[in-house]
Amino acid sequence: MSDQNLAEGKTAKGKKMFLLLALVFVLPFTIAFTLHVLDIRPGGKSFGHLITPIVALKIPALDDTKGVSFTEEQWSKTWNIVMIEGASCNEACEKNIDKLNRVQRSLHKEKGRVQRILILKNEFEFERINQLQEKFPKLIVLTAKETSQQQFVEKFDQAAGQGSIYLVDPLNNLMMYYPQDVEPKALRHDIMRLLKNSWGG
Repeated sequence: MSDQNLAEGKTAKGKKMFLLLALVFVLPFTIAFTLHVLDIRPGGKSFGHLITPIVALKIPALDDTKGVSFTEEQWSKTWNIVMIEGASCNEACEKNIDKLNRVQRSLHKEKGRVQRILILKNEFEFERINQLQEKFPKLIVLTAKETSQQQFVEKFDQAAGQGSIYLVDPLNNLMMYYPQDVEPKALRHDIMRLLKNSWGG
């Protein structure tokens, strides 16, 4: 076999390998897009309520309770479980924070792919929130005081009933919500399935 034939054979083999790799990479996205467009839901029960259409969030910088800015980039590339409270967190609110904390801990090696965010719409009692963060060290507490921040928070209330537990994906899309009384096992089931089938976050 001539050198030219060998070279052509290698080129053809290389093209086939490239196409195969491209197919492996693109196929999951193509399937997901098709299912979304045709509104075909995979089998298996979801305990949350899908928000349709999903809400693409433009996230303003929000301050934490010490005045440090928490930017849009800090929401990205992770799954965010969000609670919104009108004032400082009452007993029912704390129970839900504890529930979400237990759910995240139960994710074991996947728990770093999820963060819990509590947004306070009004003035808060610093001592009370400080106690909560001491009890739940990984809880991110943010405040929404400015007009643009409050408008951002309203998108959650408009997408679902007030007092819901919201899920924001790694691309900053508000895509699912749960009632406050959702069972921890149900929430964990959905999150584990999302983490298993998601390349992002």
